[in-house]
Amino acid sequence: MSENKKILNLAIFYGGLWGLAEATLGYLLHFLPTGVAGMIMFPVAFYLMFNLYKSTGVQSAVLMAGCIAAGIKLTGLAIPLQTPMSVINPAVSILLESLVIFVFVKSTATRESVYIKTFAMATIHMGLFVLVQTLIFRPAEGLYLLSALPLVGYIILSGIVGSVILGSWLRNPLGNLSEYTQGLSILHPGLMIVAAILLEAGTRLI
Repeated sequence: MSENKKILNLAIFYGGLWGLAEATLGYLLHFLPTGVAGMIMFPVAFYLMFNLYKSTGVQSAVLMAGCIAAGIKLTGLAIPLQTPMSVINPAVSILLESLVIFVFVKSTATRESVYIKTFAMATIHMGLFVLVQTLIFRPAEGLYLLSALPLVGYIILSGIVGSVILGSWLRNPLGNLSEYTQGLSILHPGLMIVAAILLEAGTRLI
């Protein structure tokens, strides 16, 4: 397999895995108070994308995987029971996550100042997400509806949670997926995408 095909293969696989995580863990977390899901799913997304970067050494693979995960989320638009914004809103969050992780992933490969870097990532992502909600999409429900002080407090808390989870993991990494994905065949990423789409559809029909 050529290097480019290998990178594409891994990006599809990890993008599908991210979509799978969103359709399962992300779905369950949305039963908790507003905002909790975002605090937890950003570290999950980073964990997957960091492993993708370690497997490929290519930062742009993170953006590719983010587009795939967002595309899986957008398949929810085909389900009539869903409002378009309930599908678009999380897809936008995924794209913003991939953009922020793309910028930071190389620098977090070293263990210096990981808590500061991960705090910056989590707060920047949440700040961008709120900004996009405010200026573009303006959904019926969203963090942007909070008054200034609670909103700033939430963004800072999101940064602290992300920093504690990701900083601790980066200092003592466990569960390194990149060791197990080097020999992927073309079949495995395809199956991951199909599974993620089916689970996304299933959870939206519940």
